[in-house]
Amino acid sequence: MRTYTSRSPERQAVRMHEMMRRLDIDPCAFIRLRRGEVYAEARARCLACETIGDCLRWLDGYAEEGESPDFCPNLQSFYPCRRRVPLEGGGLFGRANAAGFPEPALPGYSRER
Repeated sequence: MRTYTSRSPERQAVRMHEMMRRLDIDPCAFIRLRRGEVYAEARARCLACETIGDCLRWLDGYAEEGESPDFCPNLQSFYPCRRRVPLEGGGLFGRANAAGFPEPALPGYSRER
């Protein structure tokens, strides 16, 4: 059986990008948030994350179908850069507002750059 407690440097280095891909986050938009500060903060949280086992299980497809990665400390940071947002309530990021962006938005976040 595969163990998810080791911190393989190779896997650790790409885990956040795997999560972003699975959640359909636009990486270019995410990197530009607050001139890269949000990305740097998310990267640091990911590297120090205590939920690595849950993360790797979810990324490897062992989670329940449709299960949201609520364990991820970066989930809220990803919100503004999600490419696909449900038209009605539901989905991983809940209800979309009138502009098509998920609620709630990041505190202090502005779409204007």
